[in-house]
Amino acid sequence: MGKRTVTVNGSGRASVSPDVVRLELRVGHDADDVAAALAGATDGIRKVGAVVRDRGVADADIRTLDAGVNQRWDNTGTAVGFTAQQRLGVTVRRLEAVGEILEAAAAALGNALLVDSVRLDVADRSDGLRRARDAAFADARDKAQQYAGLSGAELGAVLGVAEGGAARVASYSSKVMAMAADAAGGMPVEGGDLELVAGVTVTWQLV
Repeated sequence: MGKRTVTVNGSGRASVSPDVVRLELRVGHDADDVAAALAGATDGIRKVGAVVRDRGVADADIRTLDAGVNQRWDNTGTAVGFTAQQRLGVTVRRLEAVGEILEAAAAALGNALLVDSVRLDVADRSDGLRRARDAAFADARDKAQQYAGLSGAELGAVLGVAEGGAARVASYSSKVMAMAADAAGGMPVEGGDLELVAGVTVTWQLV
């Protein structure tokens, strides 16, 4: 007769204070030919790079995410030119600078700038994930102890542990078109709290 076992899933969460904002900024440019479209998008993304650098963002926190060119068509199906787009990922380590960056970038590029994402994050998640995993294992153990009692047994040795995944939840994000700023102050970003969640599957021997 094989060993009696119990296998349960546990989940745990840990609150962390966000200390960075991750921006995804996109610049588009329409032109009659591919070369002109690419040149316009490249010029725009360089302007965005200059704006973020002027506000203290390090080169290591700026990266190109993707770029592409698509043909444009009018409502009759006739080709009318090309649209080039480039996307830039920016990590801002001063939360209060986010509004300034978005306002200055919108002023420099107008409607050519799109803000695909404004996302709060934590630069180093290791401590929060460790606490979330502790909570997930404790949750699994509590469940297993209950099942063991219901089956007239006690928990023995742990026979297997598998992580069920870890992810950030409760972050702030938006997808808006950035317009030239016409009011005082930039887009406010409040820090608040984030939660990190971990999942685990644990198998115990029943004795």
